[in-house]
Amino acid sequence: MATATTSRPIVYTGATLHNVEWSTYCKLRDEEANNHVRMIYLDGELTIVSPLIVHDFNSRLFMMVVMAVARAYRIRFMAIGTTTLKKEGRGPIQGVGKEPDEGFFLGEDVARMRGKTELDLRIDPPPTLAIEIDNTVNSNAAMATYARIGVPEVWRFDVNEQSLAFFRWNVDHYDEIERSLSLPRLTPRLVMQALEERVGQLDDIDWLDWLDAWARNLPEPN
Repeated sequence: MATATTSRPIVYTGATLHNVEWSTYCKLRDEEANNHVRMIYLDGELTIVSPLIVHDFNSRLFMMVVMAVARAYRIRFMAIGTTTLKKEGRGPIQGVGKEPDEGFFLGEDVARMRGKTELDLRIDPPPTLAIEIDNTVNSNAAMATYARIGVPEVWRFDVNEQSLAFFRWNVDHYDEIERSLSLPRLTPRLVMQALEERVGQLDDIDWLDWLDAWARNLPEPN
């Protein structure tokens, strides 16, 4: 069993620990000194990562794309960033926990969360959309975690391959899809078009102006 050391930041960033009890994971996750790291917990397997700037830079671009499109088509949204998603299991090493790289409640789910300051997955819905950025850590464990939590839609972006895929939850697994469920005007190709435009801009100000115009002129879904 792994043990927690309080009041000190985790230094084993990028490592995967085995046979970690749920209670230990919760102590590590709640320790203020560990706020700089993200954790994936899946039935005793605990992976700890400290995102690089290239990771967070890309996740923020996706956040801005989602917000621009939601605003353009008056889709209610609530951005929750890297809010920890936790769901306890029945045994001492059972349960799941994860911070999305970007998370959103969209559409009708926003009303279900209105006025709440904490997310309790025992009674609250999971985020409508989670975005994963694959940089130095593969997102396979993250996908399994999202599956247990029941996140309806996941976008997965590979930094090194510069590729994007959309997935939807289907009973007991994720299927790749060609169009977003929650933002149906968006396809992976269109999102990549927006990201590629950002490469040629000096900063976010010019790109955000472009992004607003681009979002308003997206083609209607077939």
